[in-house]
Amino acid sequence: MRNLKKDGQYFDTDGTWFKGNLHMHTTRSDGRLAPEEAEKIYSDAGYDFIALTDHWKEGESGKYGDMLLFPGGELDAGDMLHSPVYHIVGIGMKEKTGLSYDTGRDPQLVIDAIHKAGGIAILAHPSWSVTDPEKVMKLQGFDGVEIYNTISGIPWNGARADSSQYFDIWASNGRIYYAMAADDAHGFTGEETYSYIMVNSTGKTQESIMDAVRGGNFYASQGPVIKQITRNGRKIEVECEGAAAAVFYSNCIWCADRYQQDPGSHVCYELTEFDRYVRVELIGADGKKAWSSPFEV
Repeated sequence: MRNLKKDGQYFDTDGTWFKGNLHMHTTRSDGRLAPEEAEKIYSDAGYDFIALTDHWKEGESGKYGDMLLFPGGELDAGDMLHSPVYHIVGIGMKEKTGLSYDTGRDPQLVIDAIHKAGGIAILAHPSWSVTDPEKVMKLQGFDGVEIYNTISGIPWNGARADSSQYFDIWASNGRIYYAMAADDAHGFTGEETYSYIMVNSTGKTQESIMDAVRGGNFYASQGPVIKQITRNGRKIEVECEGAAAAVFYSNCIWCADRYQQDPGSHVCYELTEFDRYVRVELIGADGKKAWSSPFEV
């Protein structure tokens, strides 16, 4: 797990930054567009990789032009009435998980099956699912959690797209999860090509990008750019672009420089004696955001 317990940089930058969306739906399940139509939209928008994650439909590897297509599927557990709901996105499986809807009631079973098939397991939209953060901590093996998924916000749903407070609850209790953003596009009525991850990878291949994601060498965004996060003594410094404001979240409930306007290309946060973790949120002039994962300090 990445951290900044001592001086150094958060991101490895010996690779190239690639843009991707790992959660969307097509006519293979409950999406409005055919796979080829969805792929074209993301390719035309300059994405480097995507995954079609239809419900209980595990896709295959491939390419659309120069854009990589990762295998993916969304597998759910729970029924909202008798048990909590977990939507778990599996990405990069090298074989089928062997799960069916009837066998997917146990979220740990789903996570384990995704890993056994060679994939990564991402907890989708915990805020939208009204997921109990304490129960998530009892599960083992999430490779990432969606801090934002576009379709779970207004006007497509209620205002449950932003799950960032979950990360503060978890990190304050000693559990760090990598923060991911995705569109979860269904209707393609404006929610598409909005929220994504930027991955620093040594190559534009499925294997190298998956390795970088597993290692946390990425950030989530809707536009603002996090170039690097560096610790120098008690200072957390962020090199950025496109930010009208920066917010530093931690377990400390008040500090003088939590919120900073007009950071330009560089913003700095002075660690307090109470901080055990920090996460960075950038806000653009248009309201679009970028999020780092929490990191221990």
